[in-house]
Amino acid sequence: MRNHHTRSFLNSLGTLLTVLLVLSTQAKTTGAQQAPANAIYNITFEATWSAETHPLDFPSNPHFSGLIGGNHNDQVSFWQVGELASLGIQRMAEWGSQSPLDDEVEAAIVAGHAEAVIRGGGIGVSPGSVSETFSVSQEFPLVTLVTMIAPSPDWFVGVSGVSLFEAGAWVEELVLELLPYDAGTDSGPSYASPDQPTMPPEPIYLKTDGPFAGGVPLGTFTFTLISSPTTVPAVDRFSVRNFPNPFNPRTTIAYEVPVDGPLSIAIFDLKGHLVRRLLDRVVTAGGGSLTWDGTDQSGRPSAAGLYVLQVEAGDRVKTRKLALVR
Repeated sequence: MRNHHTRSFLNSLGTLLTVLLVLSTQAKTTGAQQAPANAIYNITFEATWSAETHPLDFPSNPHFSGLIGGNHNDQVSFWQVGELASLGIQRMAEWGSQSPLDDEVEAAIVAGHAEAVIRGGGIGVSPGSVSETFSVSQEFPLVTLVTMIAPSPDWFVGVSGVSLFEAGAWVEELVLELLPYDAGTDSGPSYASPDQPTMPPEPIYLKTDGPFAGGVPLGTFTFTLISSPTTVPAVDRFSVRNFPNPFNPRTTIAYEVPVDGPLSIAIFDLKGHLVRRLLDRVVTAGGGSLTWDGTDQSGRPSAAGLYVLQVEAGDRVKTRKLALVR
């Protein structure tokens, strides 16, 4: 009798544990399903850099260049402390230029490691603030964003590979203090130093000397979740990109088409004259790339200047301006 009751208890306990395991698995699956594929964020750059926070050698025209970066996965990095700056990081840190860092992000997009370039305005006078809205997906949840400290030899603030998707959910808000970095490409000791190229270049490092002694942040990046819709609108798969731009002597053109069909890719001058037809055939849905070497239909080098890239897929047309430099 005791054995019968024991077996009944064990059977009931086993059934209960099975039910709990199923419910737990369902809850985890439901949670994963509820996490939207895409999210929309607002980034606010609040600059606090001033004569009060950084009194040593403070410049008369303190400002920050336009924000530039992108969202990507962990297969690519656009800058890291201890690594040499890319040309894009160098031009951003020395000149405040958004190019060719945008081209480096575009190249990562073509390679399948990034999703989109993120651009934003600058701050004309610091202290000040600027905001920008951008979208991000679970496939490419990391954000890299930088801006030049201006004037300066090669100093900047920013973040590298910050994840906005953690533990199966979108981060509601993330506030990051911004400390100054040296790109390692110019050796000027002060804000207004003339160009003194560092030869050979040094790895990027956190700058804690000179006007930045004391480790006081220059501001903050605040990432705020605006929305994460459960139903994500269909993505328009008809796109065209090229990199680098400006270019000399060649540029890579990457395209994506949503359906099988005829595809035409051609280069025109600003008067509408055909310079070079690069592709004219039926293709299957998906992406591809090709190169324009700056020559015309006869193989002769085209003159420096602006050209129009035209991509026709069925009844849809996209254009993009190209800048050929010599």
